[in-house]
Amino acid sequence: MTRRLLFSAVITGLLILGTVSPIFATVNFDATLPMSGNPINPTYDFIKSFYINYPQGSKLQSILQTKNFTVAFTANATSDPAVKTFMQQINTDIVTNERSPAVFSDMTVNYQMTVTGYPDHASFDYKIVLTPTVTNYVLNKAAGDIPQTFDASWMAFNANTPVTITTSQYGPIEINYPIDVIQSQMPDLYNQLKGTTALSVFQQPNLMDARGLFSDQPVNKWDSLFDPAYTLTETAGFGYTGQKIAVTTFSSGLSNAFSGALKVNNVDEDFTGTDGVKYHISTKEQANAGTVNVEGHANANQVQGGWTFVTSAQASATTGTATAGGTSTMTVYAMAGGAAVIAAFIFIWSNKKMKQVVHEIDTGPIEYETRKHWADKFDGEPTSEAPAGPDDKSKRSAI
Repeated sequence: MTRRLLFSAVITGLLILGTVSPIFATVNFDATLPMSGNPINPTYDFIKSFYINYPQGSKLQSILQTKNFTVAFTANATSDPAVKTFMQQINTDIVTNERSPAVFSDMTVNYQMTVTGYPDHASFDYKIVLTPTVTNYVLNKAAGDIPQTFDASWMAFNANTPVTITTSQYGPIEINYPIDVIQSQMPDLYNQLKGTTALSVFQQPNLMDARGLFSDQPVNKWDSLFDPAYTLTETAGFGYTGQKIAVTTFSSGLSNAFSGALKVNNVDEDFTGTDGVKYHISTKEQANAGTVNVEGHANANQVQGGWTFVTSAQASATTGTATAGGTSTMTVYAMAGGAAVIAAFIFIWSNKKMKQVVHEIDTGPIEYETRKHWADKFDGEPTSEAPAGPDDKSKRSAI
């Protein structure tokens, strides 16, 4: 039993080490960088939630407990001048503050704000998804033994100005600051929040700030995984169809010993409403997370203070292949193989135990006797069986 528990603990530990739990983030970034340098379409998911708790009979309860509506729309820079202006503002930040040559040549905005009321609280969930078309992100092309360098600084832009988009259904909607949509779509609630701490919470810094991608975890602290075996699937992002391609994946957003602890800035405090009643407001903001798939065998590097990915079509003989947290690929393979061997051993050992049987020679008819429960032997009570007479037949229990 001790050995079985030990084996179970080992396998459980291996499974835990190999498991990644998905989480929601203030900004969740995803991009694919092909060596061809073709235009790419990364995605930025900016997410944040606010919660207001209210007591029975309060003014905010009467306003919010039956609310259940969503403000949602989609716009793009090709047809909407406001989105095009917004995109140009991002390009200005990229070249001025991030010192990157990358350019957003097109962009789609998906905006959604949902209010859900309950008897004791209401939630305000914001989600903005930006999908730009990015060009000029290659600093130098691979040539011979010279690796290719992708610029990464453009990924961490900051849109710190109001962004107002005129919609056919809701009219003008400012999407970058949480309080503005409340002011335009829920004026009764806005009037109740004016002059309170809750209003300042909703007036926090802008939603579309991706700088935390690199400030929370520098790129050289991101987990990375390179498989020297070519991958035949999921190559559409690189422009390949049915061709082989090797990819290095970089990811951030998880606290660990190598990357360090991630910080979040959640609010959790009481405030007094204009009706003199005490309420509570809180926010939900998780750590920023990013995933970047780079074609070839890539490493993170810094050039003049800006982050880059340096990649080669194949891993060199002198370059080690690394996985999440810096563990070598061969170590991961060894751990997986070890887990398989342990599982096979447990299966064989358990199967052998199940197949063990006792073979006895038949000495005559079988007589059944009453058996006590196995735990009765711990009661300490003597058994009272009469000694068998010379004519008694042998008694055997059928198991």
